Amino acid sequence: MKLHHVAVVCSSRENSDRFYKGLLGLKEIKSAMLDKELAGQIFDIACESQLILYANEDFTVEVFVPASAFEKINTFVHICLEVEDREEFAAKCQTMGVVVKRIPKGDSELIFVEDYDGNLFEIKESIA
Repeated sequence: MKLHHVAVVCSSRENSDRFYKGLLGLKEIKSAMLDKELAGQIFDIACESQLILYANEDFTVEVFVPASAFEKINTFVHICLEVEDREEFAAKCQTMGVVVKRIPKGDSELIFVEDYDGNLFEIKESIA
């Protein structure tokens, strides 16, 4: 089995592009509209939404930008990204105004970042 993509919600196209293209360096693969009827059938949310697909050779994210305001519900949901250098990535996040959370855990530290709409990403360093 292989993970095909993950999906998140952003409040604007600008926020979406800034984080997924600007910070993560993903390319926009597709942009389309999800009509409210299909959104209702799939997600039980009758709201039209722009759908943007960003990807690189290892990662694909489907971003929904709803036409009307949405309420973020805090849960345990997050996406874990593996980067070559966590500190360099965290510094780039701070430079771009992205929230960086450093959480002490025993003798180590967890790093989480939030995109401009509060979607949460755990950051791990490659062990290769």
